Amino acid sequence: MSKDPQTLYAVEDGVAVITLSFPPMNALHPKVLGSLFDNVRRAHADPSAKAIVITGANGRFCAGFDINQFQDKSRSGGGIDMSINTAFVELVETGPKPTVAAIEKLALGGGCELALACNARVAAPGTIMGLPELTLGILPGFGGTQRLPRVVGLEKALSMILTSKPIKDPEALSLGLLDAVVPPRELLATARKLALDLASGARTRRFALQRTDRLPAFREALATLEFARAQTRRRAPNLTHPLLALDAVQAGVERGGAAGLRAEAEAFAAAAALPTHGALVHVFFAQRSTKRVRGVTDVGLAPRGLRRLAVLGGGLMGSGIATASALAGIEVLLKEINQGFLDAGLARIRANLASGVKRGSLKQAAADAALARVTGTLTYDEFGSVDMVIEAAIEQVELKQRIFADLERVTRPACILATNTSTIDIKVVGAKTRSQDRIIGAHFFSPAHIMPLLEIVRSDVTSPQVILDTLDYGSRIKKTPVVVGNCTGFAVNRVFFPYSMAAAMLVDSGLDPYRVDAAVAAFGMPMGPFRLGDLVGLDVSLFVGKSYLEAFPERIYRSALVPLLNEAGRLGEKAKKGWYVFDDKRKARPDPALAEIVLKSRKRSGLSGNAAFAAKLSDQDIAEFVFFPVINEACRVVAEGIVDKPADLDVATVMSMGFPAYRGGVVFYGDIVGADYVVRRLKQWATQYKAQAGFFEPCEYLLAAAKSGRKLSAGNATQSKI
Repeated sequence: MSKDPQTLYAVEDGVAVITLSFPPMNALHPKVLGSLFDNVRRAHADPSAKAIVITGANGRFCAGFDINQFQDKSRSGGGIDMSINTAFVELVETGPKPTVAAIEKLALGGGCELALACNARVAAPGTIMGLPELTLGILPGFGGTQRLPRVVGLEKALSMILTSKPIKDPEALSLGLLDAVVPPRELLATARKLALDLASGARTRRFALQRTDRLPAFREALATLEFARAQTRRRAPNLTHPLLALDAVQAGVERGGAAGLRAEAEAFAAAAALPTHGALVHVFFAQRSTKRVRGVTDVGLAPRGLRRLAVLGGGLMGSGIATASALAGIEVLLKEINQGFLDAGLARIRANLASGVKRGSLKQAAADAALARVTGTLTYDEFGSVDMVIEAAIEQVELKQRIFADLERVTRPACILATNTSTIDIKVVGAKTRSQDRIIGAHFFSPAHIMPLLEIVRSDVTSPQVILDTLDYGSRIKKTPVVVGNCTGFAVNRVFFPYSMAAAMLVDSGLDPYRVDAAVAAFGMPMGPFRLGDLVGLDVSLFVGKSYLEAFPERIYRSALVPLLNEAGRLGEKAKKGWYVFDDKRKARPDPALAEIVLKSRKRSGLSGNAAFAAKLSDQDIAEFVFFPVINEACRVVAEGIVDKPADLDVATVMSMGFPAYRGGVVFYGDIVGADYVVRRLKQWATQYKAQAGFFEPCEYLLAAAKSGRKLSAGNATQSKI
């Protein structure tokens, strides 16, 4: 079968069967849509066809509009306009002959909207249906905002649109989104019979756009929409496109389906023009490109496959790594230094699996199977059988060096030796070995079995085969792997070291730390820098911070805040007090007792002259003060070739630090606000804080982009150092 985007036409038993064909997911490429409409016209004119069935090739119906079209900057919104909706109405929904959708596996986005435009829908078991467009910063553009409420009811439709969550075939059947669910082998025959029954009048032909029987009374509908609007503003205060979707739905409720389609087209165009759409599309494609690394995935190598993994250390991180690996079907050998530690590590793995079962994300049988793949040990006796070792011991150079010397001795020469260090140069870790080519960083983020990013750290001598195998391992355990170079903090932690420093500078200048946290959370972060410090542990923050003070002395801010908190025993959540105080359920609340420590730090800082400046800062000013130094450091990381491409850094910051995806990641966000604006602001703050001017000094990469107008996301012309 051709891989070209097309539809196929055949007449079977008096029914025209039109098959969407664009492997692998039958996405609605413009050529598929054009071919679809041509073949529907052909079917309406074909005297041998009494009705029409639309289905998909290769056991799949349709995953939606071809997302690649959104990358074409010459056409806003991928070229979607009112002409497509007109064709859906005139050809698919209300044409001379009835249409039935025969669905397997999935009908998502435009695929679901195509099915909704048909007069009936039949599916095979295991089918999912939904409208996930909001995840890309747009809204349903093929009539979904109008037809779905008329088919499944307003409240359910709003839930499906606003959450982007698909539903399974049993629920779709109960809601009326499907007319029947039949085995795959009976799907086309059932669809053809249903189509003929509609054509003969044996069954009533229904037009979703004209239905009102599933819509609530007018006042109730308006109240439902207003409630949804209020909830959306509360949950996503920085997003406009969900509100545009609600506007389109409301227009249809108030003025009818045809007017609603016109409103939907206007709302779609407005959403497609927002920076949010570009940012989310960027993250979507960037996430899928992290597995392509120059000099690794383009040199003809193949992954060797990982059967058995050893994890050294059963603490929170090691047990999380073991959990993720066992769930992926990998045999895990968990090593500890004594039986008590080993028992605790195995208990953590059991607790991780039990938590997944309790949440409903994991079946008990799968949890039991994963646990059966884990074996505990106190020796290196079985390490000759493992394909990879991940060390997750405490951050002590001498200890890690001893461990890696032992690992070189007890493992096969082909075994990958990985460290989960977040701060230590991986060449230093392997300094006492002769195996630097098989040593790599596998930096997980806590909790390791849940957080989606795996930062793969390579040195200048790490073997491409080892990198490729680690990329493959990351994919197997359902992480997004990002390959980065070997430097202090690697990529993510290095880029974000100015984050907490800038926030501390604001507090030392007179701002309330809780005001700073609130402003950063309002920007879109899961939590502010001080709440994050409590989560990580302020003893950890103090330890990690020292490495940046040593590595980048010319551009750091030394605050007394974290050292003073450590001296006071305020270490964060684990001590039930840090920047905040915590109850037994880990709920944080501001602590008036913090004021004494803050005051002491302010006296030491010498920043009291900036109090008037700080007092005038808006929430936006605070967010920019905290994030623009982060953008500046990200530019240094790009310029130094620490990442293969800037998009990798965007993915890493979104998936590790929770940087809002709708802002596109740190580098992409820099392009949204503009390099020239970032430079102007940094220079203003350097003037305001003369003694700390080095902290704000724009790097050459950022300055060059501001001067030339070149995008920060364009990357460095020089070869990546990774």
